[in-house]
Parts: sequence; C-alpha cells; structure tokens
Amino acid sequence: MKIFPISANETKPLPYAEDEDNHIYKYVPTESNDGKRSNSKRSKVNPSPVYNPFNISRCKTFAQRNRRRNVSSCISRKASSNSIESLRLESEFSFNYPSNNNSDSSDLESLPDLSSSDDTTPLSSPVNHLRTKHVFLPDVLDKPKSLLNELQEVNKKPSIFDIPELVYKIVSYAEEERIPQENTPVYRRPLSYNHAFLIHGDREQAQRIMVEETQENSVNQKPGLLYNLLQVNQLFNQVSKERLYSKIYFDDEIKFIKFINHLISSKPVVKIKPKLFVLHKLYSVKQKTLEVLKKYIDFSHCEWIEIYMCPKLYPPKEMLTNSQLKKLVITGSKVIDDEFLIRVSQNCYHLNTLDIRACELVGDGGIYHIASKCTELTNVNFGRKNKGNLITDSSINKLIKNNCQLNTVGLAGCNITDRTIWDLAIYCNESLNRLSLNNCQLVTNQSIPIILSSHFYWNNLSVLELRFVPQLSQFQSLIEFKRRQEYKGISILIELCETLMIRWRQEELEMDKIISEQIFQDILTWVNESDDEDGSYQALLQLRRFSIV
Repeated sequence: MKIFPISANETKPLPYAEDEDNHIYKYVPTESNDGKRSNSKRSKVNPSPVYNPFNISRCKTFAQRNRRRNVSSCISRKASSNSIESLRLESEFSFNYPSNNNSDSSDLESLPDLSSSDDTTPLSSPVNHLRTKHVFLPDVLDKPKSLLNELQEVNKKPSIFDIPELVYKIVSYAEEERIPQENTPVYRRPLSYNHAFLIHGDREQAQRIMVEETQENSVNQKPGLLYNLLQVNQLFNQVSKERLYSKIYFDDEIKFIKFINHLISSKPVVKIKPKLFVLHKLYSVKQKTLEVLKKYIDFSHCEWIEIYMCPKLYPPKEMLTNSQLKKLVITGSKVIDDEFLIRVSQNCYHLNTLDIRACELVGDGGIYHIASKCTELTNVNFGRKNKGNLITDSSINKLIKNNCQLNTVGLAGCNITDRTIWDLAIYCNESLNRLSLNNCQLVTNQSIPIILSSHFYWNNLSVLELRFVPQLSQFQSLIEFKRRQEYKGISILIELCETLMIRWRQEELEMDKIISEQIFQDILTWVNESDDEDGSYQALLQLRRFSIV
C-alpha cells in the first residue's frame, strides 16, 4: 500500500524553534534484500523557516511549546492487525528528539510515549490519526495569496476618476457654454459708410468697420470633448450620457438625423427626459423628422425649448404639455400661428421668456391669450419685418398690465402707438432695461421725448433702438438722457438709422452752441460784477489807456 505525503516539500521545510536543540531529519526508507523495509539513520537537513506572510500568534505558541514537526499524511481507513506496522505505514515523517547516545534506534523508539500525560507531549500526536483530522500548516501555506489579495482589495484607495462628485464636475465643465445661440451685439452693423461716420465721428474707423466682415455671433463650441469622456471608464460613460441626454441641442442637420436614426435602432425602453431642447438653424429639416422624437423623448421636464430659424418645423403638442417650461424661443417660423400660442397659454403657466420674432402668422388673438394666462413674463419679443398690422395696442397693452416685471421688450415692426410706450413707462418703469421700437411707424414725439425728459422714468434703461421711426424729430431730451445716464455710470446704447442720426447730430451741435454761449455769458457776468471788491473791466481798460498817454 503506497502512502503519498501531502506536505512533503523540500523547498518549503517546516518551521523549527531556534532557541532549542531541535532538528529536522529527512527519513529515507530503504528496501532490504528480503523485501522488507528497513530503517536507516536519518540524514540531517539544514532547516530553513517557512515563508509566512502573516504574523500569526499561533505559530509562536507552537514554537514555544515545542510544537510538533510532522504533517500527517493521508491515513488509510483499513487498519492492519499489527499495530507497529500500521504506525510505520501511516507516517513516513516523524520528529526525533535527540539523545545523548548515538546508537541506532527504530522509529518507535524515537517517538514520544503516547500513553504518558506529561506536559511536554504535543497536543496531537503525529501518529494519532483518530484525533488529527485537519492539518493547520498546509491550509495556511495554500491560502497566502488569496488572503493577501483580499487585504489589498480592502486597503485599496479609490481613484479620483471613481468619485461620482468629481466626475460630475468634470463633465459639467466639458459641457459648459456649448449651447448654440445668438449673442447680443454691442451695436448693430451700420447701414452705410455715412451712417458709420455719423456714429463714430472718425473716417478711418468708419472705413474699417465697413470693410470688416460680419462675424458669426454663435458661441464657440468645443466639438467632441464631451463625447471623448464616454471612453474614460464606466462611471464617466454613465455621467456623460446623463448630461448628453439632459441637454439636447443640434446645429448640424446631419448629426441631428444620425441621432434620430440611433434612437430608432436602439429603441430605448425608457424615454429620454431632457431639460433643454435646442435646434439651431436647421433650415432643411422637415416636420416628419420632428414627429419621430415624440416616441423616444418625454418633454414633461423640459424647461427650455428653442427652435431657432427652422422655418418648416411646428412643435408637436407633446412639447407643450409641460407646466415647467420657462423659455420658449421660436424664430423665423412660417407655420407658427395664433392657435399655437393658445395651446402654449393653456399649459405653460410659468413661462418667463417668449421670443417669436419673424413669426408673421401670429396676431393679437394669440398674444391676448398669452397675456391673460402667463403672468410671469420678463422677456418678450414680437418683432417682425412684414405683417406688422397684425399686432396692435389691444394685445400688447394687456400683456404689459399683467406683466409689470418686463425687462426686455421687442416690438420692432409692430403697429403700436404712443399709448403702448406710455404703458411701458407707467407699469414697467423700474424693471425695463431693453426696448426695441425699430420700424414702428406710429410712434411720435408725444411719447419718447416727453418720457425721457423726465427724471422719473426708465432710469435703468440701457438699450433703446429707434431705427426707422419717421415721426420722431425731437432729440434734445434723448441727448440729455444719454448724458445723464453716462454721468451716473450707466452705459447706454441708442440705435438710430442714418436719417435720424443726422437729426441727432444737428440737434447735438445746436445744444453745444447754446451751452457754449451760456458759459461765455456766465464768465462775462462774473468778471463785470459790481458787487465784488474789484473794479469793472471797462474801468480797468480806461485806466490803462490814460496811464499810457
């Protein structure tokens, strides 16, 4: 019967106690001529400590108590009749305590007395297979790597790219200022060279401005930066997708079509819920393309919807069932009408920005419904070039009275009168900051000049556009208002067309002439004053003349 030891490993010998005269012997069984196994003397082996990555207190306890030096092998359940022979078969390695005599002894003689109850006897005998079922040392030697890996995982510190808060900040920074929109120009482009010369008063500067090409006012974008973050790790991918789907905006028709095809092919189970939806200058996109989005996008949480210069797109009713919508911008549309504004007024109660420039099918009916239901408006723009007769005082006055916090008002090209201007001065006196009245043919000198001549109205106004207002002829109050605002440290911009700018310059020269004459008269009065101690100037001249003669 062959017995194979489970722990016989010469490269990792068993530990030993260095403070005692204790040795480990390698047992080499030999076969005699008659076929019986004989016991030869064990050869002494240089002991080396077993690699122990852990400082286990039990190993020290075993060393101090002269722990056993044997690893029991697999023991057969079939016991032989001869007890001495079974002991030899069950253990090929045993501990030998050195003695003073060097005589040859058998294996049994080198073993301790198992029947004695001496304290020096180990807790478990190396040959007592009934008591020893599990061996401690081989288990420890088999598991050091797994235990070490577990400890390393516990003590492993997270990377900065695995912290959700930091990743969210990084992704937010990469997404910053990428929404395509039109910036407000410092001043509008002059209509001609003479117009530029009247504005700036310098021929070289006027020539340079006219030569310069019109720059695109859209925001400089960082293409691909947010998409590159999708490939960093799983956390970056998840956060980037959330940010991408929370703000949907396109200024490229090809990319917009690819996005829709991706939604159709992927078929997301949960609808996307963006907070912002912007389409910027997609001239060729048709209504069918926009209708597909209803199946995959939920607009119930959208706060900003902008369809800028997309003349063929009509927002579906699913976009307008959101009471959280705060900003609605639809410019240059050929399909938006009063019915659309009625639907907006029925659902979007918290709207604060409404920009429907160049939507020439909108009239007083739709604006009146907006004025009746939406009472939190701060920015409105109804400017247009054609069909200005559709918007009159009847709807704009209602809007002004129900929204006294208006900050920006655009009425260019509308058929309004001085009544609307006075309503703005009375109801929106403190809040009004920007006012556009370009091409308002019915505005006269009975509103703007009188309002600006007073020190009580529009003290916070910073932009006033009055191009192509033919009935406006009095500019003295406008000039005084501008100088008064600049003296207060408020930068104000007054936009005029070439004809009105000529009137402005003529009025400004007349005012400067009157002011110069007044200054000269004040100096002359002070010099010739008779109440002071000095004599008159004429008497001084006569005195000098007589002294010379």
